[in-house]
Parts: sequence; structure tokens; C-alpha cells
Amino acid sequence: MTKALYAGGFDPITFGHIDVIKRASRIFDKVYVAISINTHKHALFTDEERAEFARQALNQLPNVDVVVSEELTVQLAHSLGATVLVRGVRGGSDLDSEMSIAGLNEKLADDIQTIFIPTAANYRDLSSSMIKEIAKFHGDVSKFVPGPVAQALNDKYQQ
Repeated sequence: MTKALYAGGFDPITFGHIDVIKRASRIFDKVYVAISINTHKHALFTDEERAEFARQALNQLPNVDVVVSEELTVQLAHSLGATVLVRGVRGGSDLDSEMSIAGLNEKLADDIQTIFIPTAANYRDLSSSMIKEIAKFHGDVSKFVPGPVAQALNDKYQQ
């Protein structure tokens, strides 16, 4: 059984993330989606809120589980028995950044492989940061994120 781990901040989860997770779920027997803590960013939503959004969005995928982690990604992969790290890429700048991270992860754990899954063309412009910016100025984000996430963004920025 091949297990994969897709870790990210998912603040919030977008249709682009969901696209990558669906693709990974067709390739691997088990996919873990890790809501990770990024020490360089201040999350809009709590870890548990982000995890719940992901669980709701992915509940139709029986081989996908959502976890919350404060560990290094490779440490979490080892503890879950995952041998593959999944990374979604939208374009060249993502790939450059992700290649650096993959290189570091390989130095930390050479038994874990990183694979890159390109996001579908219609989701390549999506980023959690841009979606939050649109929501902050009361734009409609319902085309970019699941309904519960859109509602939560609207609620956050109404305050």
C-alpha cells in the first residue's frame, strides 16, 4: 500500500488544492492531507477550522484523511508510513520554490520521494492569499473555494 502526504497551510483550502488531492487520491492507496503550521505566516483560520474545512471538502474521497501537524513534514510522513510527498504546482515560480523544498526534504529523509502534481489550468491563478484579499474587499469567492469556506471568509471580514 502506497501512502502519500500532502502538507500545507490550507488557509483556506481552495478548489486548486482539492483538485491536486483528488488527482493524488487516484494515484495512491492512501493520501493524508496535513494542515501544517507555517511559522512565517499568521493564519486567518485556526488549525481546527482549516482541518474541518478540508474534511468537509474531501469527505467524498474514502482514501483521504486530514490530520493537523506541528512536525516537520518528513517526520510526519515517517510517523504515518507515507513514502511520497505530494506537492501541487501552479506554474514556474511554484516549481522553483517547491524544488528547493523537495531538495531539503530529500536531505532530511532520502527514503521519501516528492512528486509534483500540476493544478488544472482553470485553478492555476488560485492562491489562498489572493482569495483572502478578494474576500477582505467583499468580493465573491464562491468560484474559488467550497461554500462553507466562502461563508467563513465573508463572516471573518464582516467583523
